[in-house]
Amino acid sequence: MKIRTSYSNIWKERMLKVFEYDEKYGNRTKWESTEHAREYWDKTKKDQKRITDQIALISPKKTDRILDIGSGPGTIAIPAAKIAKSVVAVEPSKGMCTVLKERAEEEGLSNITVIQKRWEDVLSDELPEDKFDIVVASYSISIADLKTEILRMNSICSGKVFLFWFAGDFTWDDKDFAEFWKTIKSKDFYPGPKADILYGVLYEVQIYPEVTTFPIRVKDVYDSPETASEKICQRHSVTDDNDRKKVLDYLTKKYTGRTEISGFSTRVCMWWDVKN
Repeated sequence: MKIRTSYSNIWKERMLKVFEYDEKYGNRTKWESTEHAREYWDKTKKDQKRITDQIALISPKKTDRILDIGSGPGTIAIPAAKIAKSVVAVEPSKGMCTVLKERAEEEGLSNITVIQKRWEDVLSDELPEDKFDIVVASYSISIADLKTEILRMNSICSGKVFLFWFAGDFTWDDKDFAEFWKTIKSKDFYPGPKADILYGVLYEVQIYPEVTTFPIRVKDVYDSPETASEKICQRHSVTDDNDRKKVLDYLTKKYTGRTEISGFSTRVCMWWDVKN
């Protein structure tokens, strides 16, 4: 008897491993920090093409009511609110919510409602709308029971759902550094299930999405190799003292001041019209 693969179970198993690792090394707590949220936004806003490309794909209209799940510092919520009728931003991180509210105030936007909760914990009566014209989750579907939550997104959407996610591993531009990095014990830069498993989950619930694939380039500039080493080790969860020293030694031999580290990965957007 042939056993059918359950992509939703594969997604759940891999995501639970990510949660376990993050809890062990305290990676999730950093998102509560307003300082970290500001650093994250300072880095994100340098890649305006990513933001404009996302907004162009979502293509909000002035009559649209938008639900942004895992909104972060408002990467999509802010530019979308400048066009759409209203935006509801669901975001669990206190730091991210703080930055989002600050940005909305600076932009003079009064049509954004912020709900500081995980999407899974938001009750239906907490949403100011029964239905949304657009539901979007941008790199924020770190949800164990994704199958259930996708069906829920569908149930409150009268238009289109957009899920942005990771399709490939991070690749360093510097080949020498890439070879060196193989000797370092670290967590995958973008851990957990990738786009192939996401597509499988959608297939299980009879959703057959359009798929847009695009590269994302990451370029980080630091004032010193010491700062670069600290941030890179933090981001990649390098916790072993010997490995952290190896990273610092490598960078200090190669750089004396301004340190630039770059690379790229592949991303996707899977989207569909709930009416079709």
